[in-house]
Amino acid sequence: MSEVATSHHTIELKRTYPAAAKAVFAAWRDPAGLARWYMPGDASWSSRIEVHEFRVGGRKLLHFGPKGAPPYFEDCRYEDIVDDRRVCYSMTVGQQGRRITTSMVSVVLAPRGGSSTDVTVTDQLVILDGGDSAPERERGWGETLDKLTLELARRT
Repeated sequence: MSEVATSHHTIELKRTYPAAAKAVFAAWRDPAGLARWYMPGDASWSSRIEVHEFRVGGRKLLHFGPKGAPPYFEDCRYEDIVDDRRVCYSMTVGQQGRRITTSMVSVVLAPRGGSSTDVTVTDQLVILDGGDSAPERERGWGETLDKLTLELARRT
């Protein structure tokens, strides 16, 4: 039997985007947009949205990763949504049938004068059996949020 281990971490990232909160929120809501920006990694990574029911109680299921490698999956349940202000979801990430993390994610949008928005992402993370690390998850979130900048520029 393999070792069973858990470690708990809280990761918080903040960004300011040159877009109204309505536009930033729309980037989280739109499945086509999510497929373009919502993943870590470089240009060799891609994302495929399988399910995106953007409503409280709805599910988000996607597969992502570098081309040619076994994909990761992200299986989420939306727990709370406040238009243009907040999205909260439970999230499990795994690969090849193995769950590596589970967490509660909150995305809080704070408008700054109508033309920019502060975004705070908090990931209350449980790493399962050493399948990930807090620094790697933080790096991944950083790469993902950097891609949101490009997505927002694309939309204007």
